[in-house]
Amino acid sequence: MPAKTEKQLTRKKNPKFSSMALISSLPQFPDTRISLRLFHNVSNASEIRSKVAQLPYAIIDARSICSLEQVYSAIYRALVESKYGKLKTKSLHSECLYSLSATSNIGEAYKNFGIKDDSQMLLVIQIVDKDQQDLQLQGDEVPLNDENLSQNCDMTFIRKIYKLNEFHSTSTIEISRAVVNCIQLRGL
Repeated sequence: MPAKTEKQLTRKKNPKFSSMALISSLPQFPDTRISLRLFHNVSNASEIRSKVAQLPYAIIDARSICSLEQVYSAIYRALVESKYGKLKTKSLHSECLYSLSATSNIGEAYKNFGIKDDSQMLLVIQIVDKDQQDLQLQGDEVPLNDENLSQNCDMTFIRKIYKLNEFHSTSTIEISRAVVNCIQLRGL
């Protein structure tokens, strides 16, 4: 399930993708490219939110994300569900957002992880099998890495949505592992 290592990650100078996009694939899905982009200071979140259902992206309020491990865990789960025809949502991108949730409530997943009118930091996931349109977000694209995610995540919110209030660790790595466990164990 882990994403390819840093040496194996591909950063492509493709006009469809920003140079800060993290382009990778998972070993179990080598023909599927995953593009991840992180934006700060987003000023048109309300506009993007109004048309999010028509866009070929999963657009996530990045305050609810503490690590790349959390993101790749949700993507992996969504790809597995898609492969076996078990999607609970209408698209693979919405399944990525749903897969972040520790519960089986789709509405709650959208509320907790989806873009909000006041979102200023967004994580954009695009699962690429063919050429798709580019997203016109108004904001500053920043490098996507664990440091940028952990500096800007809302740990209180993350503890609340994953019900980790009794988990007393302050380590981002340990919290990330607990979150990934919640994601993978949902529905078992």
